[in-house]
Amino acid sequence: MDASKVEDKTIIMINNQGIKKVLVAAPNWIGDAVLALPAIARVRELFPASRITISGLPHICELFRESPYVNDMRIYSGSLLSTVSDIKKCGFDLAILLPNSFRTALMVNLARIPLRCGYNRDGRGIMLNMAIKVDARTKKLPQTEYYMNIVNYIFGDGVFSGEQKRKEWLHLSQGELQHANEILHNFNIPSGSLIIGINPGAAYGSAKRWHPERFALLCRTLVNTHNAKVIVFGSQQELNIAAEIVNLSQVPVISMAGKTSIRELMSLIKQCSIFVTNDSGPMHIAAALNIPIVAIFGSTDPEKTGPMGNNHIVIKKDVDCSPCFKRKCPTDLKCMDLITVDDVLKGVERIIEKQ
Repeated sequence: MDASKVEDKTIIMINNQGIKKVLVAAPNWIGDAVLALPAIARVRELFPASRITISGLPHICELFRESPYVNDMRIYSGSLLSTVSDIKKCGFDLAILLPNSFRTALMVNLARIPLRCGYNRDGRGIMLNMAIKVDARTKKLPQTEYYMNIVNYIFGDGVFSGEQKRKEWLHLSQGELQHANEILHNFNIPSGSLIIGINPGAAYGSAKRWHPERFALLCRTLVNTHNAKVIVFGSQQELNIAAEIVNLSQVPVISMAGKTSIRELMSLIKQCSIFVTNDSGPMHIAAALNIPIVAIFGSTDPEKTGPMGNNHIVIKKDVDCSPCFKRKCPTDLKCMDLITVDDVLKGVERIIEKQ
């Protein structure tokens, strides 16, 4: 397709028969990448015969292993010039840019991809020949719709078939699921147990984290009153938080913090009966695997970045300074202080009653 013939319209229709190779640039945060999955699934639906490649950071690309939506993954962690050279060799016809970064737009422009679609923001509009205006309506969209809006710009609003009603957006192999079962067996967790996953961290910053001592009391209550098997998850940077919870809980609690790859984290979350979490990447992973969630929100807005699906409970208190979207609270973190252990416990018990 001749890029020079692309008109500057609100909606641009593409003859998808002429698009053989599509590059989809993934967001850099795990949560955002998961929230982009419905848009990526729609790209696959609209380009069933095309070769679709996801590009992104190494840990982001790991999310897409086993995915039916993509054919290839390009991991970009080197210099801009080496990345451009790599992309250029692939001969992409269309680039769909999900992140807002200037670098991503510069990358596909220098790689001479004929059609380059993304939001016109942060000074990058000149590098996109399918630049989407960011208006007041767009800014208010939930994150999943924000990404879907890019695909709608290319094709126009349309019916998104069965994928729109999917229960699971992330995919695991039988081998990965079996490995997770073996891990649980090694911890003497029998099949059919009530397994509660606890995710006390949040990579974005401390303003999104509920207090470790309250997570610990929650763990103690769940073990003592529901005979739950509790697993604490976290990254290498969250080892201290996990250790504090394990020590304060005074009951058997398993810590997998710092011990899992992204794929292992996914497969273990899939074994959970319920996932209790701050607003974080693992929260979105659990939602995309159709695991019921009790999500604790403070500085962020569940209307914009809440978990996908309907079988979740969001715990949030109305305070005048929330959502502030800050990484670190500049005052007293009252949005989290006001959330009690009983608030979260009741959420967990509501889900248990339905199971």
